[in-house]
Amino acid sequence: MYMIEGINITKKFGDLTVFENLNIKVKKGEVLVIIGASGSGKSTFLRCLNHLETIDEGKIIIENEELNEKNKHLLRKVTTKMGMVFQNFNLFPHKTALENVMEAPIIVKKQEKNEVRVKAENLLKKVGLENKMDYYPSKLSGGQKQRVAIARALAMEPDIMLFDEPTSALDPELVGEVLNVMKDLASEGMTMVVVTHEMSFAKDVGHRVIFMDGGKIIEEGKPSEIFTSPKEERTKEFLKKVI
Repeated sequence: MYMIEGINITKKFGDLTVFENLNIKVKKGEVLVIIGASGSGKSTFLRCLNHLETIDEGKIIIENEELNEKNKHLLRKVTTKMGMVFQNFNLFPHKTALENVMEAPIIVKKQEKNEVRVKAENLLKKVGLENKMDYYPSKLSGGQKQRVAIARALAMEPDIMLFDEPTSALDPELVGEVLNVMKDLASEGMTMVVVTHEMSFAKDVGHRVIFMDGGKIIEEGKPSEIFTSPKEERTKEFLKKVI
């Protein structure tokens, strides 16, 4: 079963075509890693999957249900199956780590507060923040904030996790703690689409790697294929610069 299908999808901003006739499929439990230079369309593609941006042409199908602008109820149902973690943590500054994780299940899913609290506490333990539950974001490091953001996304019990360069805003010494949480999620069988510049993560954790350039998928394959014997000249040029 495919968890995600993108069929001939095109996205434009005015006269700028970000990508055109893009096709992509992601299987259940697969970790798909998307790499490429800034401006190649990676993040916009991810935002289209979660309907934070609307596509101009084509279809996006999530777990056999098409994203449909006209059917708001179905759209809401489909998009809540996906959790998303952004470059910048987007935490509520006036709420503690625990309150940030509890917010969406209570407000969006109308779940009972005590039940949500237990789940949120367990999720913060899962990401190694059991001692920071009552801390406000201003008192947390960048890596800790991003781990709260991951716990917050997981609190909605998604079937798919989308990561948009989740370590790019972090100091280098904090990157590892976030990647370790993502590795744990992957080992548990979470379906993941990850846009990242962390090539070691792509090599070690990705089941499949896509290299995008200029809004096109230039090459895709297993990490061992992409990183050791890329076929396309543009892929070779990119990897020389980043590895």
